[in-house]
Amino acid sequence: MDTRAIEFILSDQLTSLRWTLALAESCTGGLLCHRITNVPGSSNYFSGGIVAYSNAAKKRLLGVSEETLNHYGAVSQQTVIAMAQGAQKLFESQAAISVSGIAGPGGGTLHKPVGTVWMGIAILDTVHAFLYRFHGDRGQIKQQSAEMALWLLAQRLTEEWQDEAISRQINAQPPLAVEFSGDQLSSMRIQAIYWGEKWIAIESVGRRWEDAQGKHFLVMSYAGKVYEIIQRADGCWFIRPPMEQLKHA
Repeated sequence: MDTRAIEFILSDQLTSLRWTLALAESCTGGLLCHRITNVPGSSNYFSGGIVAYSNAAKKRLLGVSEETLNHYGAVSQQTVIAMAQGAQKLFESQAAISVSGIAGPGGGTLHKPVGTVWMGIAILDTVHAFLYRFHGDRGQIKQQSAEMALWLLAQRLTEEWQDEAISRQINAQPPLAVEFSGDQLSSMRIQAIYWGEKWIAIESVGRRWEDAQGKHFLVMSYAGKVYEIIQRADGCWFIRPPMEQLKHA
């Protein structure tokens, strides 16, 4: 596993591009701002962030329309796009991240269960929205949301900043959304993994072990493919690259 946290990789990218970053957070409650500002020198590229937890704050501070909130809801593709655009405009930044979701334990519905999180990634005049469904407790869902949002921006910045070494670091251990139950190594059940846009149902869990990186699981899909997935201490999940999978198979 690359020892550098994703916010340090983002620091290299944004500094090289001479771009600034703005953040618009809801369910993560400032966790993205915290992680970005943990990096020395972040004042060179971090313009600022808004924690717009209520709908009123989303409207007043980020310019999300009442029509959007009433029709689509705060946790929606349309809302995170508007949040990202609002943050980008407010801070005059080239890049922005927005996050809105349901961290739980309450607040979920049939169509938007706990763990549903939408993310917006704005780069210049383009905004893309991404939907994830995370599992775990409230803190774990917040951590997974922050990890994924930072990774999504870093991945997309590689299109603007062509650096092979950084690209390898970003893709060395992509974060995952994992459907699971239990919290002990021996009893955890893995039902599915969400890798990019793929939903992969898991048939069985084989070898399990724990080390300084976290809890490791060799899982097999119904298609017969084996993946090594890792749960870090903060609840975030990652997948081991194929060549490294073979070393532990």
